[in-house]
Amino acid sequence: MDEFERNSTTVIEALEQRGYSQHTIQSHRKVYKSIHEYLEQNQISYTPNLGNRILSEPSILDVKGKYILAGCISKLNDVYLHGKITCAQMSPHKVYATIPLNMEFEQAVSNFTNSISDSFSDAQIYNAKCRCSLFLRCMQCWGKSTLLDITYEEIHKYHYQELSHLKKASRIVEESTLHQFFQFLSIEKGINPGLYMYMYQLERDIYVQLNELPQEIQKRVSSLKEESLAFPPDEFWTAGQELIQLIKEAGYNEKYADEMEVAIRYLYLFLDINHLGYLPELADIWLQNVAKNNLFHGSTVHSASRILNVFRDFAEAGAPDFTKVYRKGIAGIYALPDWCRIPMEGFIQQRLKQKLDSKTVKNDIFFLLRFFAFIIQRGITSFTELTGKTMVEFNLYDMHGTSDGKNACNCGIRRFLKYLYRERIITDSKLHLALGVAASPVETIVQVLTDEEIQQAKTYIDNANSPIEIRDSAMFLLGVDMGIRGCDIVSLKLADIDWKRQCIQFQQCKTDNETYNAMPTAVGNAIFRYLRDVRPKGIENEYIFVSLAPPYKRLSRCVCYGVLKRIFPNRKVPGSGFHVTRKTFSTNRLNNGTTPEQIANALGHSDTRSLTPYLSLDRKHMEECPLSLESLNLLKKEGF
Repeated sequence: MDEFERNSTTVIEALEQRGYSQHTIQSHRKVYKSIHEYLEQNQISYTPNLGNRILSEPSILDVKGKYILAGCISKLNDVYLHGKITCAQMSPHKVYATIPLNMEFEQAVSNFTNSISDSFSDAQIYNAKCRCSLFLRCMQCWGKSTLLDITYEEIHKYHYQELSHLKKASRIVEESTLHQFFQFLSIEKGINPGLYMYMYQLERDIYVQLNELPQEIQKRVSSLKEESLAFPPDEFWTAGQELIQLIKEAGYNEKYADEMEVAIRYLYLFLDINHLGYLPELADIWLQNVAKNNLFHGSTVHSASRILNVFRDFAEAGAPDFTKVYRKGIAGIYALPDWCRIPMEGFIQQRLKQKLDSKTVKNDIFFLLRFFAFIIQRGITSFTELTGKTMVEFNLYDMHGTSDGKNACNCGIRRFLKYLYRERIITDSKLHLALGVAASPVETIVQVLTDEEIQQAKTYIDNANSPIEIRDSAMFLLGVDMGIRGCDIVSLKLADIDWKRQCIQFQQCKTDNETYNAMPTAVGNAIFRYLRDVRPKGIENEYIFVSLAPPYKRLSRCVCYGVLKRIFPNRKVPGSGFHVTRKTFSTNRLNNGTTPEQIANALGHSDTRSLTPYLSLDRKHMEECPLSLESLNLLKKEGF
């Protein structure tokens, strides 16, 4: 029995020397007292084998908490077997564990634990107090006397040195408490808000250091550093919080507003910890190379992208425009190596000087990005390494859905190769000829809605009662009964409808052609019902279709895909989106005897060539001009 008391005392003293909390020490005392009573009752001595039996049959002792019991017995067994507790059984001794906290630090811990007293149990609050106190004792040991002295360096050091002995689950528990503590201090004491974001990212193992990015990205960031500091990170943080407040006041969904705020927080951390200021280009680099697929996934990527676009306009104009639609930018440009990016930028500038349409220039960029991805994958590090064989391999590798797409891509890259020769970047004047000739056009069968699907849509429209169903009905009928594109439907304005003459007049987004079409009664009734029963009243928005929740902004064309999905939830036809309504309109008019000229005029086309694919679906008129079997050398047999 004396040996048991001596060895259990050794464990308790070791815990005290290493600065374990009184709660932990008392838990060990209670377990050893229970074991002592069990030994006396049974007149036996303690052995490691008995300890293992107690672990396998916890009911032997009246002790709660199997993990506490396991820790107590494993340390006791260590002393019996080795005469001491091995490092594997104990946390490293903290020299600062018994340092008394100064008044400011003591008060900060007290205020934090008071703030969480209504949300956590007494045991959880006690543990939180211990974790925060131990951290601040460490800060005092490192020479920090006030909360404002704590920097990213101390957080980094504490994570990688002081908590490195813990298992991942235990470390997350420690750091989760600390990041909540820092967040509390950022609000109450004004410490740097980046500290709690940094601790959170370390806790979740999602922090990406600048030196982990590709060399080309690091060089680009470095080149922008001096210019960016005109808008320092603390000013970005202040402006960002002001913008988030305006977003909430505008009536945005709380979850959506929170997603946007997270993007502002994380971008601030990136700028502040790397001593950078705000620039739109730096924000784009951060989103594409740090945040995307690491900090954000799925819909949160779109939320982050939108808030950065809104902030850019907010910083320039002083007021946000929540109704503005931001088109998806071209990703990947800043990730290119300089030997690709710089010539491409020169080529694009030259194209812009030719007063080309912006869509044409964007297509050139997309084509070049495909080309660059291929040659970089092949290990090429300079345009001088390009050969005719490389161009042939790219031509075979690069797949497109249509011959027109393939031809356009080849033409764009050929122009770029000519530009490289003119700028003396390459010496082969005929390299562009290796890219091949135009691909042959392919005739495809037009996808239209079947009779069953038309009937299914009619049932949906007849039974539409909810706001979104009523809006869906109006948008669907504009597509299938008037042949209007999805991008034009969401762009229709209240002033475009002439109710007296029962027509709609608008300018097409794709062609800029002005179209003037009669409005069928069914379409007019559906739009009227939407305007009367669904569209928010008294809002300042010129567009017919707006969101059903504040801030009542104009809809994007993506909503049209949702319309089709809700009406036909089980429809799975590859390559057939909302545009199928326009194709169905053309086919139905052709089958009903409407002349091609009239259909082309309704669609806003300049000629009838675009209607050629629809002729194959006009069975009634195709049967009037069949091919002769005799001309095909197909002779009739008896009985045929």
